[in-house]
Amino acid sequence: MGPEGSDNWHAMLDGAEAILREEGHAALTSRRVAERVGVKQRLVYYYFRTMDDLVISLFRRMAEREVIRLKAAAAQPRPLRALWDISLHSTDSRLIAEFMALAHRIEGLKREVIQFIEVSREIETEVLKGALERVPQGRNMGPASLSVTITSLALLLSRERQLGVTMAHAEIMAALDAFLDQVEPLDS
Repeated sequence: MGPEGSDNWHAMLDGAEAILREEGHAALTSRRVAERVGVKQRLVYYYFRTMDDLVISLFRRMAEREVIRLKAAAAQPRPLRALWDISLHSTDSRLIAEFMALAHRIEGLKREVIQFIEVSREIETEVLKGALERVPQGRNMGPASLSVTITSLALLLSRERQLGVTMAHAEIMAALDAFLDQVEPLDS
């Protein structure tokens, strides 16, 4: 097996990510990755025993980067706003859909996806718990259920925006801005 973390290893994951994003998981083959990177197909299997291993490594690398971003956002002076900004503006709904489709058939990927969702939800829940403690009247939902709602809303808005749907987006954004102003005022 080739060394994890080497330049070739990263290049193959970069190529696989581009294929997933541009063409979907049906186009993700060792041959396409090799062509994309400019290496022989057998070199892909030198670094990854199977294509499933490549997909799992790709997701794990992306999840590790995202957890770092989420933790950095949680440490900001206005962590809820920083997390919302990440959720709303960095969501690649096509890539998420591809990984979700693959997770239904690759058990190791399914475990990685579940772990990432749970870790990111814990970060978001802690931030929301602090925000809700500052504003008791905002406690219509608990922090964990509010985390699910906000994450789902950001993903939905991103998917719809990428399709060209904008109906009711301004209204929901205004409502969320009002909530943020309540729990994390900009003037404090």
